[in-house]
Amino acid sequence: MRDELRRLGYLDSGLERFVLAGAGAVCPLRTCGRVAVRLGLVGGVLFGLALSLAASGVDSRLLASSADLAVLSLYLVVLMGTVTALAALGGGLASAWFGRRGRTPPPELSRNIGLALSLAALAYLALWWRSYAGDASLAFQLTVPFVGLGLSLALGRFGAMASVAVVAAGGIGARLPQAGLSRRRVLPLLAAAGLLFGAGVSAAAYFAAADGEPPDFAVVPSDVRARLLGIDGLDPRMVDQMIARREMPRLAAVLKAGARARMRVEPERVPALVWTTIATGREPEAQGVLSAGARGPAAMRAPWPFGAESRMVRMAVKAADLLRLAPEQVPSAVLRAVKTFWSVASERGLRVGVVNWQATWPAEAVNGYLVSDRTFFRLERGGASDREVTPPHLFTPLRQAGLDGEPDRARRLDLFAVETARRLRGSHPPDLEAVYLPGLDIATMQQLGGDGGSDLATMGARLDAVRSYYRFTDGLIGRAVEELEPGQVLILVGDPGRLARQAAAAAEGMLVLIGGPAVTVDLGTVSERDIAPTLLHLAGLPVSRELPGSPVEAAFGPAFRRSHPVRTIMTYGRRPVPKPADGNFDREMLDELRSLGYVQ
Repeated sequence: MRDELRRLGYLDSGLERFVLAGAGAVCPLRTCGRVAVRLGLVGGVLFGLALSLAASGVDSRLLASSADLAVLSLYLVVLMGTVTALAALGGGLASAWFGRRGRTPPPELSRNIGLALSLAALAYLALWWRSYAGDASLAFQLTVPFVGLGLSLALGRFGAMASVAVVAAGGIGARLPQAGLSRRRVLPLLAAAGLLFGAGVSAAAYFAAADGEPPDFAVVPSDVRARLLGIDGLDPRMVDQMIARREMPRLAAVLKAGARARMRVEPERVPALVWTTIATGREPEAQGVLSAGARGPAAMRAPWPFGAESRMVRMAVKAADLLRLAPEQVPSAVLRAVKTFWSVASERGLRVGVVNWQATWPAEAVNGYLVSDRTFFRLERGGASDREVTPPHLFTPLRQAGLDGEPDRARRLDLFAVETARRLRGSHPPDLEAVYLPGLDIATMQQLGGDGGSDLATMGARLDAVRSYYRFTDGLIGRAVEELEPGQVLILVGDPGRLARQAAAAAEGMLVLIGGPAVTVDLGTVSERDIAPTLLHLAGLPVSRELPGSPVEAAFGPAFRRSHPVRTIMTYGRRPVPKPADGNFDREMLDELRSLGYVQ
């Protein structure tokens, strides 16, 4: 049999000799298995390493960690080796099927099997490129079709070799065409398919906006300092009831005097998604935070976000949990793929201050200060700082900021954020400030979410507890208004929270602007994605065309709009690749998030 294969030119290369050396068995099925294993070894290395390079081109975080790239390569080598072996096994079994039916396979059988596998690989490559490579660099997009064509040819050749081995083992090697003739027939077909695919990729890349360095745009001083106060769980329907009962007088005064709007909320129900969307002005698919938890494949430090909408994804996550291949990790700033409004402002020399915002650990360097969402829990548990705060020397003075004197933990968390912002603001307020208060949402879910909402006997007491927290929040809003200085504008963003988003009726949030150039007006309905453009415009920065939202200009007086028209630029540029978040506090943070209902 080997002499016949050598005569036909199937043993000319070292690869063919290695693979077809397993074709010595008389039984076609055994031959098929041996060849599939050998092809799996070759295909695993070839396709696994190629996909690893493709992954690093799509997600530049992998280039920042050689250890993560090596671990991912190992996973992909094993996975693609299995896939290649199964594909080769399928090609061999197809050939064996003809023999078992007593039919003589046609001479072009091996060629057709290889062609089918190559075309299937090209089809998958096209779908993959459409889903993942569209936002990559132009050079990467132009490289994909050529590398993909080569890999598709390789997979097709592997399948054809498996078919050749089975046909030869079945004693009908005489029906095989010469190797050179078979290759010459299949190459034009694959080349045409590859050129068609490459033309589509190149056209899309040509018309897509090229990435590159961010433009050198100027800051037009607006003499306005903006303070964003984000309150999670502030349901406008509950607010209306509380105001009618005269239990939220400070918020009532703000709504009466400021520019107010109903805020159309996005379908996301997880706070990390919602507030990262607000901070970036981008949808989750673009900004990178897709779920309440991320998955870090074992031995990899950089977590990957996984959406939970797909049943296949949920099944894969359950399987990974069972095998402990991808432990769950807390959402972090490492997942975020785009810039926040404060990072854009900081890069242009504006002073910024961020306190307790969702998914801000590890704290990135800014011109100002950033207190991440893990700081409260780290201070509560004790221990040394692990990138919770930037600059790092601010960590120790925060140990007493709202941690004592309040027995309720949710209120203690909000008081910590408010007091920390007040201390760091000092006598030199930042140009842009953002403070996030999660306590109301936590308290609402603890009292009315889950099993608690079905306990009718204690429903009255639970509602009273929620109303009490609304009154507490009203006091925090009043404090924020009292601390406003001339030239400062307070942007109050209220998200209805997890409980309201779970209701059948469409939930709404609220937006209120007061102070500075803000006027008294009903703005109608705005989007969560309008917040970041509005803040950037107030700071004197142009608005990127990548942002789907737009500044809420109607909230400002005619004089401000005339002197500060909205400017636009193409892009703010790519976010610098963050270092992997290899924190030693992840397990404790997961426990904290579970206790607060953020992670199931």
